[in-house]
Amino acid sequence: MITRRAALTRALPLFTLALALAACGELRWQKAGGDDAGLTRDLAACRSQAQERFGGAGNIGLPPTTDPRFGPVGPSQADLQMQQSQAVSTCMRGKGYVLVPAEK
Repeated sequence: MITRRAALTRALPLFTLALALAACGELRWQKAGGDDAGLTRDLAACRSQAQERFGGAGNIGLPPTTDPRFGPVGPSQADLQMQQSQAVSTCMRGKGYVLVPAEK
């Protein structure tokens, strides 16, 4: 069983990253010569691909597999969401997009 301290230790880096990203302001994908329709289409394709690989929103909240000897095993929902987000980023970069500050 995961102790409260272990859970906090695992969550702290993600919380710190979220705060750092929030402090940076809003970002958006941009591609030289790209338009909003292409961005929407490419982002939807990348998200769909990532959801197929790591599971979609329908999997959120399901408990991880539990082994009576070791407790929960396998990636947590937070891990799966992070992997899905990274897969979307990798896909978008592969299509030639970069993240830039959003215009206000």
